[in-house]
Amino acid sequence: MRRSLLFAIVLATGTAAGGGAAFAQYGAIAYDIANGRWGATWNEPNETAARNGATHHCNSAGCQVRLAIGPHRCGALATTENRKGWGTAIRDSRDSAKLGALENCQHANSGECLVRAWDCNR
Repeated sequence: MRRSLLFAIVLATGTAAGGGAAFAQYGAIAYDIANGRWGATWNEPNETAARNGATHHCNSAGCQVRLAIGPHRCGALATTENRKGWGTAIRDSRDSAKLGALENCQHANSGECLVRAWDCNR
């Protein structure tokens, strides 16, 4: 009984070997420059899953991962209204990632840029 209780406490607090509840999470943003389609994933268990998920959600033959986002980081994609120009950014917060993507989009393109995808990994 005592051993079972100790095991339950370890599981509940996430202090078991291997990190318990503190798993690293990954994200990615894929973008097709030719047609402006995009896809994004967040909080995936590894970078491969994040990249594959973003490409799958982009759902276009020309989609390529433009941004791989590591654990505890935020990422964003901004495009011009016609989706021909784009920019990305990785930062420590959602707002700064969105601002960075807008700045990178506007720096490289003429016209107004809009944030299309943004979030953070745990």
